[in-house]
Amino acid sequence: MDRLFNPFRYIAGTKSLVLGLIFMVSAVFLLYSAGMIQDGYLHIAPTDATIWSILLMQLLWWIVPALFYYVGGLLLSRSHIRIVDVLGTTAFAQLLLIPMIAPMLLPAVKNGMNTILQALQQSVQPAMGDMMAVMISGIVSALFIVLFFIWNYNAFATSCNVRGWKAVLYFVVVQLVVTFVGVLV
Repeated sequence: MDRLFNPFRYIAGTKSLVLGLIFMVSAVFLLYSAGMIQDGYLHIAPTDATIWSILLMQLLWWIVPALFYYVGGLLLSRSHIRIVDVLGTTAFAQLLLIPMIAPMLLPAVKNGMNTILQALQQSVQPAMGDMMAVMISGIVSALFIVLFFIWNYNAFATSCNVRGWKAVLYFVVVQLVVTFVGVLV
């Protein structure tokens, strides 16, 4: 269970950074294939953007929180903080975006979302099959979002050697700031 909730005790530095960048590139291709973009910290929306725009947004929503964590580590920790550890662990945490994006490529989910939106616009009851596909996808995504927050906190705490209420408070503030900024962008 420890490896599930905190893989950063076992992987950090350059290795996690390289794997994380591979995960992000994979997420970019999935988003592009699904016609979607991560236009906020944890918001994915339809788009006709180029693959380069999608890549830029993925990098933005990774690097901004990572730099905030690094600054927090410098402020809260007495340890020597390595930027490669912070960037690597937070990049590795991007792995959890893939299972949230992948269902959007499934015809049942993609068609279900479109059908539900059309039915709601026309004030018609959507088909039960469409509703089930979208609900299952939503439940799976919610579980991965929770794990995403756990991984990101553990990436911050482990790579910056911080613990306690100050670390948790700093992490929550960073999450709120990047989420709020994402709404404004």
